[in-house]
This record gives sequence, structure tokens and C-alpha cells, in this order.
Amino acid sequence: MVTQAGGREEALVLRLVRGMVAGVVAGMVFAGVTMWFTTTMGDPADMPLHMISTIVLGAGAMEAGTTSVGVGLAVHMVLSALFGLVFALAVPALRTNGTVALVGTGYGALLYVVNFLILAPIAFPVFQMANQPFELFAHVVFGTLLSFAFFGSGARRAEHVISVGRGVGRGSRQQVGT
Repeated sequence: MVTQAGGREEALVLRLVRGMVAGVVAGMVFAGVTMWFTTTMGDPADMPLHMISTIVLGAGAMEAGTTSVGVGLAVHMVLSALFGLVFALAVPALRTNGTVALVGTGYGALLYVVNFLILAPIAFPVFQMANQPFELFAHVVFGTLLSFAFFGSGARRAEHVISVGRGVGRGSRQQVGT
């Protein structure tokens, strides 16, 4: 049962956990779609995870064949959780679900720009091998999926929350808040 009294915001810790969990879920979808896309291009499905592992193991790991799927998966999930946490900090400033979705979509695009157009050329050259239009698409989808976790969650100021639970009738829906 979701509750919110008098339009109070969701507690910070709960909002941050919501962001981290949503980041991991969106990151799993991101990884799955990216792995599928990689196979359609004739490369092994685990290639993106090998590439991600170079963030920790260094660019030379790719050439040396010492990359790790496990390290890549762990790094991807930690970064996804971190990106979700950062997004959760911005959510209270947004007023509507539409705004949350638009900002989430823009956030995904911003992550692409920072990670692939700024950081990759400087510190992670392996990522320049990736299909850039697809990476932009995948990051935009990540941001959009991430935003869905904050629809009707009580994380925004004076948000009306739909509460599902026992009320007037069995399974009734009632609006809580102002």
C-alpha cells in the first residue's frame, strides 16, 4: 500500500533506493538489448561486457584478451545504480509524470554524451568501437525506463499518489494527498 500524508515527499533514503533499483533494472534491459544488437552485427553477445570491463581492467585488457564478463557485468550494474541514484536526486524538482519522462529521456541522452563523446575519447578508447547511433538509442531508453520508477511514487513535491489497498470496497483505488 502506498501512502502519503498531506503531500509530503517520499523520504530521501527511500527515493535513493528507488533510483538505484530502477537504475539496475533499466541497466539490465540496456545490457540485454545491447547484447542482442551485438549479435545482429556478427559479434559475440558478451562483447559489450568485455568492453565495459576495460573501465576497471584498462584499455590494454581488450588487446591482451584479459577482459572479464563478470567484471563488466558488475561495473555495468554499479554504474546503472549510481546513475539511478543521481536521477533520484533530481526528481523532487519535477512536477508531472510527463516532465519526469522527458527529463529521464534527456538524462539518458546526457549520459551518452558524457560517457561516449567526452570520457571515451579521453580515457576509454575501447568504447569508440561501439555503434554510436545504437548507443545513443540504448541510453535514451535507459533514461526513459528509469523515469517510470518515479511515476506516482510520492517522490515529488505535493504529488497526488494513487493508493491501492483496502478502502471503501475491495481493491478500491483512492487518491491520497492534496
